[in-house]
Amino acid sequence: MPLTEGDVLDTLSDSVALGIEFYVDKIHIKGEYLTTVRDHIRAGNILVKGGTQDLAFYDQATDILLTQKKSPPANDSDRALLLHECVHAMIDVYDPDGAVTRHMGELAAYLTQTTYSVRRNPSSNRNGTAPWDKFWGDLYATVRANKLDTSAGNGVRIPSATLENLRRQLAALPFVNYGKFAKEATGVSDGLIRRNLFLSSDEPVSMRSSSVSHEAYVDPSDDYLIRTLMDAYASTDVRGYGSRLRRLRRDFLYCSLSRAHELQKRFSVRKRGDRLSELFHDRLSHGGRAILLRVLALRS
Repeated sequence: MPLTEGDVLDTLSDSVALGIEFYVDKIHIKGEYLTTVRDHIRAGNILVKGGTQDLAFYDQATDILLTQKKSPPANDSDRALLLHECVHAMIDVYDPDGAVTRHMGELAAYLTQTTYSVRRNPSSNRNGTAPWDKFWGDLYATVRANKLDTSAGNGVRIPSATLENLRRQLAALPFVNYGKFAKEATGVSDGLIRRNLFLSSDEPVSMRSSSVSHEAYVDPSDDYLIRTLMDAYASTDVRGYGSRLRRLRRDFLYCSLSRAHELQKRFSVRKRGDRLSELFHDRLSHGGRAILLRVLALRS
């Protein structure tokens, strides 16, 4: 089985992770901000799902973090990677206007991941001349040059000019898409769905412990989804509409893979005669549909 929400929460409660503090250009990585991510996960504002890939992934459009397909409990290397994705979530929370650039956001995540690894194991390093080996080697060198390997480096500011060599390497790395974005390209954060203009911010939430592991979820039936979509909300009732959208987001994320694929196919276009498809397109906003379709796409 893949790593769980509990592994993510435990990572965000790790004293080593929470002891990290530095700046990557204007991005402030700080333990206090990581605990905010932890609280959003516990409150259900950021959802965690076991993924099927070797790497973890945070999707800012849906506020979903997919863990890597490693057997729990997470080891130090696993936690370093989870922390990388949690930095992306942190940026999503603290930069709702989307001013952080893609390249700097990625470097912030890589440097946090490397800092955690070195503080856990001071001898950590990587050598070689291949692009990825060189990139990781320079990450380790940057961490040590700025004293981030110990608490003595807390509060250090690393300006963008100092990171330009790393940024260029990042953009040139094979097998990833960093290079397709310009240096000043943004779009890595848009704030949490819960803070959307059309959604409420005062609903009660249930806080979960760090030992959580999601129970098996029953697939949402057509009847259940039709009832949910038939709920009528006035245009001014942002609380009701927001609650429904978040409930459907969770239903789609935790349903079976076969059900997710079926719903994605049915909802891709409005199918006349399919009551559920019609309601999905008629009773949700364009933005709401886009979020839910993105959730289903993440399952593939």
